[in-house]
Amino acid sequence: MKKSVVLKVGGSILYDKFLAINYELLDKVRNWYLNAKGEYERIVLVVGGGALSRDMQNRIKEGMDEKYLHNIGMSVTQTNASLLQGFLGDSQLYLPSTLGDAFEYLVDSSTKHLVSGGLKSGWSTDMDAAIFADITNTGQVFKLSDIEYIYDKDPKLNEDAKPIKDMTWYEYFDLFHIAEGSQHNANGKIPIDVGCAQFCKNKDISFFIAGGANMYEKDTVQEVLKNGTLIHS
Repeated sequence: MKKSVVLKVGGSILYDKFLAINYELLDKVRNWYLNAKGEYERIVLVVGGGALSRDMQNRIKEGMDEKYLHNIGMSVTQTNASLLQGFLGDSQLYLPSTLGDAFEYLVDSSTKHLVSGGLKSGWSTDMDAAIFADITNTGQVFKLSDIEYIYDKDPKLNEDAKPIKDMTWYEYFDLFHIAEGSQHNANGKIPIDVGCAQFCKNKDISFFIAGGANMYEKDTVQEVLKNGTLIHS
């Protein structure tokens, strides 16, 4: 029996540093999707906001309540999901408009593939991906991001930073100083937001983070996903 897969596509994959559509990386995602259709019964794609979301929020954030920044960021992720849906060119790829729509689609065994942005204000798109992994019983999220690994310290500030290829959620909490009950902040600066990390620990869901320079240096997403950081219970 074919299984399901959940792939989180970071907004950094969709746009370059000038906020132009990154066709080189999107081509690799499309090739992965076409190949994955033969391997998996169900493919769930979740798209982040990335630089476009941060740019929009930074332009208007002064004096604005956090909940409105979440709403703005979520709307950008939904636009990005529509962009990816169109680029993949699969008319059967479902784009939900609400979390309820997504849930009903995913629990129906006769349905197939889904692409989604953020569906609940206050959540990160990592959280959406984790929820979908829970609903589909995959137990894992693959995340393509702008980093190759999680490091033991900030590699932009420390030349001696070492990549971590395998870590537990408890080790992740220690590294990023996450306390039980911490809340997600819009466009937080950690690989997996605090709310999602706590959910995954409690639900025994793992994250595999890959990408960064490998997205350009490797020919396929399949190759990119051979190297990264696995976070698990």
